[in-house]
Amino acid sequence: MSLQPVATNDDDTTTLGIEIYSRLRRDLIAGHLKPGERLRFRQMSAAYGVGIAPLREALSRLVSDQLVRFEGHRGYTVAPLSLSDLHDLCALRTELSCNALRRSIASGDENWEAEILAALHRLERAPIPHSVGERKTIDEWEQRHDRFHRSLIAACGSPWLLHFCGALSDHFQRYRRAVIVVTSASEPLLRRVREQHRTVAEAAIARDANRATAILAEHFQGSVDVLMRNYEEISRSLSAGNDGR
Repeated sequence: MSLQPVATNDDDTTTLGIEIYSRLRRDLIAGHLKPGERLRFRQMSAAYGVGIAPLREALSRLVSDQLVRFEGHRGYTVAPLSLSDLHDLCALRTELSCNALRRSIASGDENWEAEILAALHRLERAPIPHSVGERKTIDEWEQRHDRFHRSLIAACGSPWLLHFCGALSDHFQRYRRAVIVVTSASEPLLRRVREQHRTVAEAAIARDANRATAILAEHFQGSVDVLMRNYEEISRSLSAGNDGR
């Protein structure tokens, strides 16, 4: 008896598309796929163990997320990083996150306060990465960092505001990961970041919206400043990583 290939239906393709979309999105945000890198179907299919159809569906969704670009002559590429994009991203993230934080301070309850303290506790005890090769350590730190910032704005009462803040945070993470080892290698810089996390949490729980949002804005700008000081080195590293791709 000859074996016949198993047919896949539209539901199977859609499910695979959703799964590969999630995996690709995580890898793009984490920087495992480098800015400007070409995403060739054959290589991607082999690396992720999926067919062309769900892969194409996932990449199309990632174009809408602005994590991937499509150019007719080049196909799909990872969205680039740039200083102009960084400044635009930081300005929007600051505006929306401070808005969400003010709303949360006005309406947050004891459960909101407890989650902030729990998230801060876990962040302060997160392992600190010392090299770009420590992917698991970096991933763990980023997850705890993301949970802390989400906890601050969780009580804002607007699903749309939370959605946009989350999307901007994910895009900003692509930049922050490029300098996370620079931050961890500087004791004064690491101490300042930790102090900002603690003081914004304290101000939020004390219902001091002006102080909390001022610290949050300063915290975001601090990341931009570090990126700008190291941008040339980061650009050279990314260009070298894309050679021959």
